[in-house]
Amino acid sequence: MSRTGTNLRSRLCAIVRGARSSETYRVRRQAERDAALDCGRSESKAPSPLRSAGALQKLASGVSTTVGRLAAISLTKIALVSILILLASNVAFGATNIYEIRGTPDLSIYQLNPTSGVLTTVFSGYPGGSSATIAQRPSDGMHFYSINVANGRVYRFNPATPGIAPVALTSTLGGSVPTSLRMAFSPAGVLYYLPDTGVLYTINQTTGVATAGPTITGLGSGGDLAFVGGTLYVINSGRQLFTAPVGGGAATLLGTVTFPGGITPNTLGLAVDGAGVLRVQTQNPSSLYIIPLPSLAANTPLTIGGGTTATGDLGSATVPDPNLSITKSNGVASVYQLGPVTYTIVVTNLTAAYAVTGTVVDNVPASVTGVTWTCAASAGSTCTAAAGAGNAINTSATLLPGGGTATYTVSGTVSAAAPGTLTNTATVVVPAFLIDSNTANNTATDSDPINVNANLSVTKTDGLANVNPGSIVVGNALTSTGAANGAIVTDTVPASITGVTWTCGSATLGATCGAPNGSGNSINTTANLPVGSSLTYTVSGTLSVTATGTLSNTATIITPASGVTDPTDPGRTGAGNNSATDTTIINPVADLTITKSHSGNFNQGQVGATYSITVTNSGFAPTSGVVTVTDTLPAGLTATAINGTGWTCDLPTLTCTRSDALAVGAGYPESRSP
Repeated sequence: MSRTGTNLRSRLCAIVRGARSSETYRVRRQAERDAALDCGRSESKAPSPLRSAGALQKLASGVSTTVGRLAAISLTKIALVSILILLASNVAFGATNIYEIRGTPDLSIYQLNPTSGVLTTVFSGYPGGSSATIAQRPSDGMHFYSINVANGRVYRFNPATPGIAPVALTSTLGGSVPTSLRMAFSPAGVLYYLPDTGVLYTINQTTGVATAGPTITGLGSGGDLAFVGGTLYVINSGRQLFTAPVGGGAATLLGTVTFPGGITPNTLGLAVDGAGVLRVQTQNPSSLYIIPLPSLAANTPLTIGGGTTATGDLGSATVPDPNLSITKSNGVASVYQLGPVTYTIVVTNLTAAYAVTGTVVDNVPASVTGVTWTCAASAGSTCTAAAGAGNAINTSATLLPGGGTATYTVSGTVSAAAPGTLTNTATVVVPAFLIDSNTANNTATDSDPINVNANLSVTKTDGLANVNPGSIVVGNALTSTGAANGAIVTDTVPASITGVTWTCGSATLGATCGAPNGSGNSINTTANLPVGSSLTYTVSGTLSVTATGTLSNTATIITPASGVTDPTDPGRTGAGNNSATDTTIINPVADLTITKSHSGNFNQGQVGATYSITVTNSGFAPTSGVVTVTDTLPAGLTATAINGTGWTCDLPTLTCTRSDALAVGAGYPESRSP
C-alpha cells in the first residue's frame, strides 16, 4: 500500500478510536472494489490497495477537501474535523531551488524557497492524476513524474520552460508494476522506481516503461530514496535511514533519524540539494529538515505551506543553475538629433544542459520615438513574439541549451530635443522560480553622446531633359530639418557654360543667404537654415555652341566645420541627400562650313572664268530645312551663270537654295561662272 494510503488510514482510525459516543460516522463505498477501512488489524500489516479517488467531507461547515488517489470513500463527521491531505513532491534544482508537486485541489508544481518557505507556482493543472512523485534528471534538469497508480504513466516537464505543459511518455509503467511514491535519478542519469515490494525498477525515459531489476530487502514501507554520489539512501515512513545496494540484497540500517523537540513525524521525502546536503520532508508537522550526515539528528526545520498534514515526496539532482546572457549595441559612437538609431540585442542561453525561457525587457528612452522591434531566433529556439512596437518592450524567448540565441532589432528616431547622452539598457531574466548563475551578464547598456543635428538636403534641376547650345538655368533648392547656421553651399558649374551668374532667394521660415548673388563657375557660399527652412539658388549661363554629349552639374551642401552634424553626411563629404546632380542631354546640331576656289589667273575681258563653292556639314546632326548660299562678287566681275547639282539658283541675286538633308561629313557642290 502506498504511504499516502497508510497515512490516511492511520488518521481515520485515530479519529474513530477517539470519537465520543455522540459522534456519528457514515462510511459508504464509492466503487465496488474499494478497500474496507479495517482499524482492527495491525498498522504494520499491509491492507488491500486503495485504488480510487475519494473525499473527506466536513459536514458541519460543508467544506470538502480532496484526499487524492486514495480509497473512494466519503467520511461524514458531525463534530469538527480539520484534516488536509495534499500529495506533494519536492526536487532540488541547483544549490538553492526545490520543487514541489501537489495533488488535488492544487494539481500544481511549485518552486519552494528553502529559506523562506514561500511557494511560487511553476505550472498549474498538470495532467495525469492527483497524486504523483517527481525526480529531476541531472544532465538537463528535466522533471519526470509518475502518477501514483498501478501501471501508471510517466510525464516529462522542463521547469525552465514553464509555458510548455508536461508531456506524457508513450507507454505506461507496465501491467505488473505496483504503485509507488519512491523515485530518483542516479548521478549517471538512470531513473529508479522503488515500490514497497523492494523490486528496484528502471524507467525508460523515452517510453515510460519500467523494467524490473534486483530486489532490496529490509527497507520497510513508505518514505523515499536519494543518491549521495553513488550511494543510494532510503528512508521509510518510520524515520529509519538505510543505504541500499543497487545490485540488490539486504539494506544497511544506519539508524533512526531524530527531530528537534523529540517529535516523531512520518518521514515522506528524501533528497540531496545542489550543495550536497541531505534533506528530508516530514508529515505532522509538514516541514523540511537537514540530515547532517553522518549524524542522524535532523535540524534547521523549514515549515512547508499547505497545512500540518501535507504529504510529499522529495527527489534530488545537482543540476547547474541556468545562465542567460544579453548584449546590446547600436554599432555607433554617437547619435544625432532627428537621426535614426538601431539597437541589436542578442540573448544567449549559456546553460549547457537544458532549454530556458528568458524574459527580455527594454524600456527605450522617451527621447527615441517611433520605436519598432523584431525578433529572430536561432534554429530550434523560438521568439514568443516576432515583432512589436512601442518604447516599453517586454517579451520572451525560449532558447536551446549550449548557445541558443534570440536577436532583437530595435529601431527608432532620436527626437530633435534629445539632449546630452542617449542611454538604453536591456535585461534578460530567467523564470521567477529559477536563479541565474551569473547575474552580471543579465544586463546590457549602450550609451552614446547626442550630437546637435541638422539634416540638410539639396535638389537641383534645370527643368529640361534636353538642351541646345545657348542659355541654361540651373535651380538649386536647399532644405534643412535641423538648425544649421553657416552651412556651406558649393556648385562647380561645368566650363561648357560661360557667363555664369547666380542669385539666392525665396527664403522660408527665417532662412538667410550668406550672399545674395555672385558670378563665376566656382560657386562657394554659405546659408543659414533654421529647422524646416529652405532657400533657392538660381544659376544662369550660356552653353557653348561646341558642347556635346550631356551636361552634368552637381550642387552640395554640408554642415559647418564644427558644432552641427548631419546624420546622413557625418563626414561632411556631401553624402546621401547632401548632394544633388542634374544631367541634361545636349542636343546634337548641324555645323555648315563653306569653301570657295578657282583655277588659274583671270584676264581682263575673259569669259568663262569659274569659281567652285562647296558646302560641308561638319556638325553632329544632319541638316533640316532650307540651306541658302549667297555670293557677292567684287567690282569688275559680272556673273554670267550660277548652277549646281540639286541647287535652285537665282543669277540676279547670286543665291542658291536646297532643302534636302546634308548628312554629317557630307558636302553640296556648287559651281558658278562670272
